[in-house]
Parts: sequence; C-alpha cells; structure tokens
Amino acid sequence: MIFGKTVAILHYTYPPVIGGVEFIIKAHAEILTQNGCRVKVITGRGESKNKNIQIDLIPEMASDWPENKLVREELRRGIVSDRFQSLKKVIHSKVKHSLEEVDICLIHNVMTMHFNLGLTSALHEIIDELHQRIKFYLWCHDAALKDSDYHIENPGQYPWSLLRKFNENASYIAISRYRRRELSTLLGVPEDLIKVIPNGIDIKSFLRISDSVWKIATRESFFDDDLVMLFPSRILKRKNYELAINITKELLSSGQKCKLLMTAPFDPHNPATIKYYHHLCNLVEKMQLENQILFLSGPRSKYGLKIGYRELQDLYRISDLLLITSSKEGFGIPLLESGVMKLPIACTDIAPLREITEDRTLLFRIDDDPSSIAHRIIDFLKTQSTHLMFKQAVSTFSWEAIYRMYLKDLVNEDPA
Repeated sequence: MIFGKTVAILHYTYPPVIGGVEFIIKAHAEILTQNGCRVKVITGRGESKNKNIQIDLIPEMASDWPENKLVREELRRGIVSDRFQSLKKVIHSKVKHSLEEVDICLIHNVMTMHFNLGLTSALHEIIDELHQRIKFYLWCHDAALKDSDYHIENPGQYPWSLLRKFNENASYIAISRYRRRELSTLLGVPEDLIKVIPNGIDIKSFLRISDSVWKIATRESFFDDDLVMLFPSRILKRKNYELAINITKELLSSGQKCKLLMTAPFDPHNPATIKYYHHLCNLVEKMQLENQILFLSGPRSKYGLKIGYRELQDLYRISDLLLITSSKEGFGIPLLESGVMKLPIACTDIAPLREITEDRTLLFRIDDDPSSIAHRIIDFLKTQSTHLMFKQAVSTFSWEAIYRMYLKDLVNEDPA
C-alpha cells in the first residue's frame, strides 16, 4: 500500500480499553488506514493488532495515571500546584515529540473534558506552536461544562477555564447538530465555525457479514443503491425469473438505483435447469442489465459465491426486499426467513404464499404489468420505517460513508 498523509489520533485511551469514544477512534484509525493514510494513535493506554496502525504510548495522558489522580484531587480543592505544572511539562514534551512528521492531528474529547487537565493545557500550547505545520481538529463528543452529571466547582479558574477556551489555531468538530449548538454556546463562537461529522457504525462487523459476501457488497456498492432485492432459489422454470428481471428493468427506468441478487444454483444433472440458466443469462445480457441482475453462482457468474447457510443469512441481512415471482410453490420458506430477518416481502399472489403472508406483504398477480409492480414496490417500501432506517444507516452512517462524505476531504485539506 502506498501511504499518503500521516494522521495522528489522540485520546486518553484506546481499545481494548472499553468506551464509546475509544470505539470511534479505532474506527477512524482503521478507515483512514484502509484509504491510504499513515495512522499513529497517541494515547495513555491501548494496543492495536493492525500492523498499519502505530501506537505511541504516553502513560501520563491516561485519566487514571497515578500522578494525574493526585493532580485532579488538588484541582478539586482549587490548588494549581507544581505537581500539575510538572505533569503538564512531561506531557507537552512527549506529545510534541510524537507529533514529529505528522500532517494532521485529530484530538478527541480532551479539549472539552476534565479528566486530565494537564494534557488539555499542554495541547493548547502545542497547537499554538505547531499549527502552521500540522492541521489540528478538536473533536467534541462531550463537554463537561454543559453536562449536569459533572459538578465543576471552579469553571472560571485556570485550568478549568480551558474547557471553554476557543483555540483559533484549530478546527472544531461536533458529532451532531445538537452538540454543535452546545459547543457554540460554550465557546462563544458562531455555529458555522464548527463542523459536524457524525459517528458511524461498522456494518460488516455488526451484521457479522462473511468476507465473501462483504467483498461482493462493497465491490458492487450495494449500500449506495436505493433498492437491493433478493431472490433466493434454485433454477426452476416455475420460479418465473423473467418477471423478476422485468420488474428490475422497470425499477431502473423509474429512476431507482437497484439490484436483484439471484442465488440461482442449478442441478448439474438436469439438462433442463442448465438450459434455463443460460437462457436467463442471455436475457439479462440482451436487456443490458448485467450490472443490475447479479447471478451469484453458476458457471457464468463473475462472483463464484459458494452459498451455504451462512452466506444466505448474509444476503438477507444486506438486502432491502425479498422478491419472489414464482408461478407455483408448495410452501415458501424464504418468506419465513425474511420474516425472521424483518425483511419486507413482495411476492406473487398464489395460494401457498398468501397463506403464509396474509396481509403482511405486497402481493401481485403473475400477469400484472411489471411497470405497475415496480411502482407498487416503490410505494410499499416508503411505508416500511424499518427499511427506511436501514437504508439511512448503511448509506449515511457506515464508516465507508463517513469516510467518503467527511473524512476524505478533511484529511486532504491543506494546513491553514
């Protein structure tokens, strides 16, 4: 990998220390590394198994560093002692040394929280000294002076006063518009001086998606699509795949970025299913839908996905709709699987499927116009709040989206 800029991420602690901010900075470190940045984490405690993430340990930065505990007790009693100055001096020297050859520094929560005011004070001085060489971003997840859970007796006294100090040599970031309003009031500056970059979620890890399915999902940009449909079934003529293909074409014509995922295994000992498989592949090519209709298995598949139970579950998790266009069925297990996965269903109005779904899904007749079905699907999904929240989460709040929408520009900004 060819690395670009060197980004330092600074916080009291780093995983495996457990905490909300710790999880966020770990995600930042990993997504920045994946996109070509050199990343070093400057922290009081923590470690990384990722060989591309350098950990610079400065124990004095940790909130539970013994000397810091003594300093905090003194500060609580209104005493700014030589012990505080000594701790600040040690931290200043070590952090400044760690920032050599760094282009960008992301400082998380330290400037608005009181857990190590020696660190906060040292960082203000370092920012003033190095801002012409290093771009500093001060990330605000929380603010002690705006949180009633923290009782700060001397908010106007140094070093507590640093928690409301606006440093003109750094850029400020809040994790939500609500936090930005709070920070604007606290620092006494206009909201437009504070960027909003939301936190994200690791979709692959949270949904436990296998590497093989995740590779296809990211390669084909599933999470950027308006609609990803799943048709899990063997190749059989009674599945009436042609209707599903035509519905997909009409969805595309209606302005929907969409895909139809077809597991489509066939019986290699049955010439009829092999012939039907090739017929479907040829139909998709003729209709120029190769980028929308994805055969995930079979000899003409460019994915070669071996679909077992794990992979099938993954496909349900990353899809937006189960689409079944069968002309005949004896039962309809995919409908039960979708129900368990809370996945919306659109299927043909045939007795076995209607018996399972009753009025809990979108039913259409086999001879309905594909365009009409497509528009009904669009309208149907607009009423599915779970689906809408899923699309918002994966398209806007995945770490891949956070990088693309925010972090990419941030790490490519020139120093002030």
